[in-house]
Amino acid sequence: MELILSSITTACVNLLVFSFIPFLWWFFRHRKEISFFKWLGFIRPHLKSKWWTLLLFAVVYYFFYTFDFTQWISPETMEYLENSGSVSVNAFAGIGAAAILPAFIENFIGNGVAEEILYRGFFCKRFCNKLGSVKGILLQAVLFGLMHNALYLLAGLQVGLWYHMLMFLFTGMAALLLGWLNEKIFNGSILPGILLHGAGNFINSMLMAFSFM
Repeated sequence: MELILSSITTACVNLLVFSFIPFLWWFFRHRKEISFFKWLGFIRPHLKSKWWTLLLFAVVYYFFYTFDFTQWISPETMEYLENSGSVSVNAFAGIGAAAILPAFIENFIGNGVAEEILYRGFFCKRFCNKLGSVKGILLQAVLFGLMHNALYLLAGLQVGLWYHMLMFLFTGMAALLLGWLNEKIFNGSILPGILLHGAGNFINSMLMAFSFM
């Protein structure tokens, strides 16, 4: 129960923090034109590309997601991270089925919904409107990668420059793919990104929970 409450708290805090700037921007500039959720991209997904484009994306994302970038990290760094209380996924390590509900809440709401609101719903769409879709998708991906570097620094994790570079590349590439999925393959809906982002994090949590990692 304590873990569930902790996950609910984390999810709520993330939603508030990641929605704050988008809401203010919408409230002062767009509230008379469009509803907040529609403005962010909470709309029904509609495939605007050829079906094979989505298939190609699925293949690329599968190989990206299953690629083990930790093979490039020293065993000492991995051991340090696996034993750190500052790495949120460690809370689910080895606890099996007890992790399913709290991980679902935290991964789909605290990560999937909250982070997609700010990065793909707000940053990506604003950048795409100003700079064009390709530059906008790239820029939001850079910011998403840098956010993860900043979170590690704020948590005081001593991981070194090499790990920060890998983290930036891995999370930035994920953001690039999610932005491309929403803006170039679908009709600007962020729902596909939310589902893919949440599912990816949830799978990682389950692998930790059932000791497959």
